Order: sequence, then C-alpha cells, then structure tokens
Amino acid sequence: MRYFLRPQILFAIFAGFFFIRTILMPLAYDDYAYAFIWDGEHDGNLQMMMIGSPEVETRERVDSFGDIFDSMWSHYFTWGGRIFAHSIVQFFMWIGKPAFDVANTIVFIALVLSIIKLAAAQIKFSRNVLLWIFFSLFILSAWSMTTMFWLTGSCNYMWMSLVQMLFLIPYVNALRSNVAPLNFWLMIPLGFLAGWSNEAGALATICLTIFLMKLCKARKVYRPQMTAGFVMLIIGCAFMMFSPGNLVRMEFSHPNFHYSLEVFLEHLTTEFPRVVGANLIALLPVWIYFLRRNFFGRLNTTEILMAAFTAASFLVPVIMLFSPEFTLRVSITSMIFALVAASTAILELERRPIKILSEKILRGISAGLIAVFIAYFLTLIYMDVQFFKATCQTEEFLQNNKEVELISLKPVPISHRFDAIHGDRVTRYYMAHFGGIDTNPKDCRNVITSQYYGIKGIVAVND
Repeated sequence: MRYFLRPQILFAIFAGFFFIRTILMPLAYDDYAYAFIWDGEHDGNLQMMMIGSPEVETRERVDSFGDIFDSMWSHYFTWGGRIFAHSIVQFFMWIGKPAFDVANTIVFIALVLSIIKLAAAQIKFSRNVLLWIFFSLFILSAWSMTTMFWLTGSCNYMWMSLVQMLFLIPYVNALRSNVAPLNFWLMIPLGFLAGWSNEAGALATICLTIFLMKLCKARKVYRPQMTAGFVMLIIGCAFMMFSPGNLVRMEFSHPNFHYSLEVFLEHLTTEFPRVVGANLIALLPVWIYFLRRNFFGRLNTTEILMAAFTAASFLVPVIMLFSPEFTLRVSITSMIFALVAASTAILELERRPIKILSEKILRGISAGLIAVFIAYFLTLIYMDVQFFKATCQTEEFLQNNKEVELISLKPVPISHRFDAIHGDRVTRYYMAHFGGIDTNPKDCRNVITSQYYGIKGIVAVND
C-alpha cells in the first residue's frame, strides 16, 4: 500500500479512472445535434426545430472544418454565443468519440496541474492535495458526470475552466515569483479564448483579473501584456454574451421573460445552496488555515491569493442568481476556483503541521481513505459498464431494424443496486432512455438521433 501512497502513482490511478469513465460515457442529448451542421435557416438543431417536412428534418453531417465554421456562424446568430466550446464539440463529433476520450483525459490532467500550479510557485505533487482535488471534483461537485465525462458538457465546462485557469497563471506567477507573464502575442489569444468560454466563469475570471492586476501594480510586478490579455478577455466575453442567438434562444425558452424577485428567490432556494454547499466543504482546508492563523496579522501574497480565489468561487453562483436559468453545471466552474484556494491552504498547512498523530498512524489513515476511494470509484465504473453495455446493445438493435418506421425503446435496463450512494454521479441519473430520447417521436432530439443512426424514427416508451 505504501507504493500506492506515492502522489505520482495516485495521479496515474485517478487519470486512468477518468479515462475509463470517459470511454464508458455514451453519446447523448446535444451530442447528436452537434454532429450536424447547425441549420439556423430552419430553426437550428435543438428545441426550435420545426418537425413536419423532409426539408426541415434533414440535416447534413459535419465533415470538414468549413462545415464547422458554417455551422457555428449560423449558431452564433440563431442559438447562442459559446462558439469556442461548441466548435470543439463539433470537431470531436466529426472525427469520432475515441479521439475525445483521449483528449478529455489530457484536459483533465492539465486542469489538475493548472490548479496545483496556481496553488504554488512550482508544480509540487502532494498526496493530500491530489486526494482533496479528486474528492471534490468527483464527489462534491454537482452534476460531475455531465460536466467532465459527457462530450458536450465537458467541452462547455471542464475544458473552458482549463482555459480560464491557464489565463490566470501568468498573473499569479508574477505575484508569487516576480516572473514576467507570457509573451504579449500569447496573452492575446489566451485572453480572448478565456473570455469566450462560458458566461459565469468568464465574468468571475474578469473580476479576479481586475483584482490581480491591481495587486500586481501595488507590488510593482505589473507588465503591459497583462493589460493586453485583460482587454482580450473583455472582448471575448462580450462576443459571447452579446450574441444575437442568445436573444433568439431566450425568446423561445422564456417568452416575455422579466427578471423578478420570484426568479431570484427560486434560484436562491433551489440550485444555489447545492453549489455553495459543495464549495464550503471543498474550502475546508482554507477555513482550517485561517483559524490557525493570527487573525490580526497582515496577509501575505499567498494568503491574499487564497482569499481571492475563494471569493471567485462564490462569485460564480452569485452571478447565476441573476440569470434566467440556474444550471448546476456551473458547480465545476465554481469548484475549480475553490480548489485553487484549498490546494494552496493544504500546501501551507503541510509546511507547518501539527503533530497530533504519529507518522505511522497518519499513513494508515491515508491508506484507509485511499482504499475507500478506490472501492467507491470501482462501483461507479461498475454502473458505467452496465449502462455502456446496454447502450451498445441498443445501437446494435437500431442497426438491425433500420426498415422499421418507428422503433420503440423501453428504459435502459440496468441494475439500480448502487443508486442510493451514487445519486447524480452516474449516467443512469440523467438518461432513463437511450440517448435521452423523448416519448414524443417528433421531438427534435428523437429526429436528430434517428438521423445520426440512419433509422426512420425512434420513440421512448415507459414500462
């Protein structure tokens, strides 16, 4: 067991776990819609899609970079502004999910490394930090299955969180080590892409960058490329937020919408507590650190950064309070900011530990926790395997019944033995039926899924 306590081995184990779960996560929901060129002329590929005539129902598969450009141009004006994330989605739906499985794992590894890099001047592998990151992402974070393993969701949230963290690293490096930020010409595209990521994360990144720039000026480590990156961050966010398609989708999803106190209170009492509650637990090392610290002492740079990332983690759900819809998928965006602060606190606590227990007892506790982690994660994989096998069988069934006018599919037949402990951490929570299809055969997802598999029609039926 001592061998498995090594941080590098733990990292490899959890990266492997992540890779396996990504493979076992099937295509679903919006994945099928983004496999086709976005047809804004006929009301897009989702929700507004007008069912009834062959011309409207037919979509062309994405088959080139030119198709992605045409698709996202139409998407920008008729559905939404997240062009960067959805371009990545369409790319992988074009070249195939196996490529995404590998790329998604690389992004996950890079995201963990970026958290550690933001928490310390140099990347330092700490067993405690890694365990806390994995625990927070896989167990605490709400809807982790759809924000890290589902193709469309991961590209919109986990991938965009990585871009936001990469953008912040030069500012933090300048404060920690007095190292100049990246080259001017690298800060420009990095800032632009971080701004054009997702709404709540981009706005939180803007606020945090303003604070970091002021701190850099106060500490006399400011560089001109910081402003260049920040300007592009604003521009990227503006392009995303003020997309004409946002207004179109808003009018369709929430016609005649007016923000009100009722909307605010609904967000505040439903999804908001779940995100904030997860953050409060993930930030436990920060609370412990400051309780041990002299309350009236002056904050050093590390402590200021800890507090800044903590504030940014809560800013994300606060921003969502003023949105027409509060999606729990922002939990991972919020959690990443919190984990930078928590990882910083853990590293600081490791430098000044309180020797209450012997090293041998501490190793035993760590080994026990790791054993519990691995056992729990194996049950997650077990459920993933069951769902994946059922999905493969359904896909084979669809191919063997292409001539049937309307194929009826019952709920995915898998075991429920671990539902009580898994909740929304497994695929089964989000998909009662194959691919997320609906009981209405003319639902846009049914039509687009049918075309993806080359069948005439598909419909969900209950037992």
